[in-house]
Amino acid sequence: AKIDKKLVLSISIKSDGSIYLDKDAVPLEELANTLKAKARHETEPGVLLFADRSISYQKLFKVLDQIKTAGIQRISLQAESEKTP
Repeated sequence: AKIDKKLVLSISIKSDGSIYLDKDAVPLEELANTLKAKARHETEPGVLLFADRSISYQKLFKVLDQIKTAGIQRISLQAESEKTP
């Protein structure tokens, strides 16, 4: 039987605004092209997006725009759970 494994990439936006694709730093301007290159042979690639809570909405939306420009539609926003005292 053929295993239907879909590519899932991880993007992290750190508190200083730096962006990482999996574990590699990627400038915002190169994110779409880098995503396209990594997902070019996949039929339904996806992204898990982790962002530090201090990141502005503008920065978050710029990253989301780059993901969509790369042609990736499956995006999952990841959040840390609230810590209770």
